[in-house]
Amino acid sequence: MSHRVNVMLDDDVWEHLREVPPGERSRIVNQAISETLLRRKREEAFASIEELRKTMPPMPGTAEQWVREERDSH
Repeated sequence: MSHRVNVMLDDDVWEHLREVPPGERSRIVNQAISETLLRRKREEAFASIEELRKTMPPMPGTAEQWVREERDSH
């Protein structure tokens, strides 16, 4: 399903968008918005993980040590 929306573009963005064939403009705008929203969601998730990490006590050792211990336990 598609939705028609009105947006305001800066003059320089509009000039660049005008160079794109009319049939491709919606696809480019949709792709740019989709990528921006995905990046924003990932940044918010990372910030949430970082806040959670600050509340947890540090674990002893390193990832390398944990992997070796796991391998040796089998």
